[in-house]
Amino acid sequence: MARAPRLEPIIIKAGVVVVLGAVMSILDTTVVAVALRTLSHDFRVDVSTIQWVTTGYLLALAVVIPVSGWAIHRLGARTVYLTSLGPFVVGSALSGLAWSAGSLIAFRVLQGIGGGMIMPVGQSIMARTAGPQRMGQVMGILGVPQLLGPILGPVIGGVIISSTTRRWIFFVNVPVGVLAF
Repeated sequence: MARAPRLEPIIIKAGVVVVLGAVMSILDTTVVAVALRTLSHDFRVDVSTIQWVTTGYLLALAVVIPVSGWAIHRLGARTVYLTSLGPFVVGSALSGLAWSAGSLIAFRVLQGIGGGMIMPVGQSIMARTAGPQRMGQVMGILGVPQLLGPILGPVIGGVIISSTTRRWIFFVNVPVGVLAF
């Protein structure tokens, strides 16, 4: 059986950046779920209102995914990726600073707008960087965050909520996003 060709440093570097973005975006879909009761209590709103923190994020995420291909074609993958990291990280920081349920929901929508493009644009970057001969190897590596995110999100969220304040559910993305940028 032939060994897969070794990955060049440029592919590894691009992979690290893409995986960092993917981990943030995917974890954020589930990490907040365990904090909903705390958020509801802190903002003094019912659970049906605070659930919009998750729903708004997911809706914004889903709305921008189809635009990714068009944006890559018009602006270039690197530009779109860096541009999508911006609203995601800013939305994360603002979500941590939110003063009301309404502001938190709005900031999560901003976060979702950025997060929705991170995965498809990252995959496009990796496909172009790795080329067809390394596609299976690279996509296998990129698939790990997609599989682990939904599992680790609630666990990480539970640890954050039980050991710090609700704000760190959102602030945790900021240093990772800056590193990815």
